[in-house]
Amino acid sequence: MTKPTFFLTEVAQDWDGYNLTVTKETLIEAEEATLRRVDKIRDPLFDTPNFPNILGYTRWVMVQKHLEMAAKRFKGITPRWVNLGGSNVLELWGQNTIVTPCHLLTEGQTPNNTDYRRDLRIQNQVCPFLFPSQNGGGDDSDEQRLRILLVHGGKYGPFAFLRAYIDPDDHSIYRDLSENIMLKPILLPSIDVEPVAEPQVELKPAAVQRKRASGEAS
Repeated sequence: MTKPTFFLTEVAQDWDGYNLTVTKETLIEAEEATLRRVDKIRDPLFDTPNFPNILGYTRWVMVQKHLEMAAKRFKGITPRWVNLGGSNVLELWGQNTIVTPCHLLTEGQTPNNTDYRRDLRIQNQVCPFLFPSQNGGGDDSDEQRLRILLVHGGKYGPFAFLRAYIDPDDHSIYRDLSENIMLKPILLPSIDVEPVAEPQVELKPAAVQRKRASGEAS
């Protein structure tokens, strides 16, 4: 079940157009890194019924690591690793939001219902951005942050959305907080980044001597 995309100023403050474009580039880089490492044509030892599992796990590792490295490019976003007891998950902390990546096969697929994700949905129930009439967040800034999943995939075409899942008991209910991030244009270096000096014409020594002899040069 889904609701139309709607705008939240607090989300846009953390995830403006620049940060979303960096997100798109990072997901592309992570997917390329995954395919370079898990290739059953180049390495037939991967050609087993378990190939989708190997590919999925490698993608999970690559996406999280690339997003952690992208923190150097993000504006106002800090990566944090959370130990879930046997595995670790990356969280991207902004001033108003905490984002966690989640791979889906299709845009409408519902993420697996883990204890970690259920806790996030419970926290969103008292988020003042989604439910301004409630005061469950108190003065604790960590509790005030909106918990968001960065859902991404590409079985039938690449997609990525920021989504807030808001029902503790029904993990299929969400609100899209962005358009399809993968449709954003790639960042290009500005022409002002590396200024080019004006070309200068220099004469060969012999030409200079001829000019001096003729009185054209002082």
